[in-house]
Amino acid sequence: MDARAYLEQHVKTREEIDAFLKLDYADAYDAKGLGWTYDGELGWILVDSIRPDGIDDSKTFYHYEPTGARRRINAADQTARVHTYGNSFTHCDQVSDGETWQEYLAAHLREPIENYGVGGYSVYQAYRRMRKIETTHPADHIVLNIWDDDNFRNLDAWRTLRFGKGSRCGFTLPHIRVDGDIVTERENLCPTPDDVYKLSDLDWLVETFAADPVLNAVLEIIASRGHTPVAEVPLGVGLPGEIDLLQSQLAQRALRATRHVLEQTERFVKESGKRLLVVLSYSRGGILRALQNEPAWDQALVDFLQTRDYPCIDLRDAHRAEFAGFNGSPDEYLNRYYIGHYAPAGNFFFAQALKDAFVDWLDPRPLPYQ
Repeated sequence: MDARAYLEQHVKTREEIDAFLKLDYADAYDAKGLGWTYDGELGWILVDSIRPDGIDDSKTFYHYEPTGARRRINAADQTARVHTYGNSFTHCDQVSDGETWQEYLAAHLREPIENYGVGGYSVYQAYRRMRKIETTHPADHIVLNIWDDDNFRNLDAWRTLRFGKGSRCGFTLPHIRVDGDIVTERENLCPTPDDVYKLSDLDWLVETFAADPVLNAVLEIIASRGHTPVAEVPLGVGLPGEIDLLQSQLAQRALRATRHVLEQTERFVKESGKRLLVVLSYSRGGILRALQNEPAWDQALVDFLQTRDYPCIDLRDAHRAEFAGFNGSPDEYLNRYYIGHYAPAGNFFFAQALKDAFVDWLDPRPLPYQ
């Protein structure tokens, strides 16, 4: 399959673009995009929505503060000194307001923790949102949560290239290009609503993306399989069988991009007098590999973080420690916590894994620990 044939299968329809660009949410809930909507700088942001994706086939409810943070439940009358940034494992997809790890922590620590996670974000998008939010609504403490595929997402100029046409956030985004030792930050290729309609123009797609390194990696993987229906994309480290192929083609560039983002974040928090805490979180597949004692594909990132002077929590360590006292299989253990994303029990586990680090990191210490 060549680039044009692949891109032809992923041309956006005008109806899909219209739903994504919907800016009038007077009806309170977004019925078509399930919460994702266009943002010229960041690619997309979230609006109030109800989604059919919760535990036990329940619906989940998502609401947002005027600042863009997910609705605060605990200690909402106080000013938050902690802001959290990242993707859907920060936003806490598949659970309702109040069931996020931020809210479990806020209830225990007796202070609010604001959640600025957005489903589908890369590490770079999370950093860009942090810079934007902190300019007008600052906090003294910043949590940057890096989920395993977020590293690869740094390199995506158009998410559909890797995630397929069914992705709710399958649009263009600010991204990073890594060429040897040269790291370049690049803006969203569709910076205005009118530009998004170019995604319905096959000739523009070919001209823009035929030489894209992510697309070329996808085409190589498809060729290595002989034939791959579109439904078998996305390609990512959270999916079984893709890690070796992606590692050989993109992993080093992806991790180099994340290191660049971390260095930029370090500079920003130092200049603004903030404190930083980094969390490494993982898909079910990523935790399964850890429980089976397989080598960490992102060991270079772990090694880099061990040289820094701010705390880093690797959730693989917390899961390994708990699993050591569990009598069932890894799958039985993980069924307790994952429904795709973390279920409410998984977010409670997340909160407990962070609790001690938060108590030591926050200055002054949270009220229950003073």
